[in-house]
Amino acid sequence: MNYIFYILLGVTVSMAIVFIVLSKGQTSLKSLVFKAIASFLFTVLGIFACFANGYGSGLNTETEIASMLFILGFIASCFGDIILALPDWERNSDIKNNLILSGGLAFAIAHVCYFVAMILLFGFAWYIILMALVFALFFYLFNVVIMKVDYGKMKLGIVVYALFISIVTCQGIYSLIALEGSLFSILLALGFLFFYASDVVLMNIYFGNQKKNSFHYYFNLSFYYLAQILIATSLFFLV
Repeated sequence: MNYIFYILLGVTVSMAIVFIVLSKGQTSLKSLVFKAIASFLFTVLGIFACFANGYGSGLNTETEIASMLFILGFIASCFGDIILALPDWERNSDIKNNLILSGGLAFAIAHVCYFVAMILLFGFAWYIILMALVFALFFYLFNVVIMKVDYGKMKLGIVVYALFISIVTCQGIYSLIALEGSLFSILLALGFLFFYASDVVLMNIYFGNQKKNSFHYYFNLSFYYLAQILIATSLFFLV
């Protein structure tokens, strides 16, 4: 079964690279199709990793529930990916903010699933909140002060999202301490750090006043798909 996982991992990485190279701002139907396939593949990778580690065997209830939550998180992310590919389409300019909110909701659901799953697997520590406040402050100030992002009417929602994704990111980093630097924890922590980085760049794409270029999209998409693939791969090494 190991070789099947690594073949699937190779296909997933290859498809993600193809999509990132061909995305060109995610404003075409071809780009949307490639993105849907790339996101579907990391979802399949995560599901396969869970089953390879005994999901469905009933041997460990908490691990089973955590695996199910990770799977739900990947699925919610898939929907979020498709929705967030649409705001930059010219025909959707009138509903851009609604699409961003809908996509953000899908990812919020995904992060809730990831967060609860991690708590089930290795607990929670109070100082994660303090770490998250620092991460959220950087998230907000980096975009507002350095990148000159104007959130407009969505400022409060972005602050809440920044705080929440920071908590989830710091929970992922905490796995390095709780699990004593296991391969699972290393991949998981890196995955959530790249997830955080992708969202920082994403704010500049949707709300930035500076002229956008392909590098914004390449960095955002590269960080994002690397994050999801690392998280999915980590589950293969959970046990």
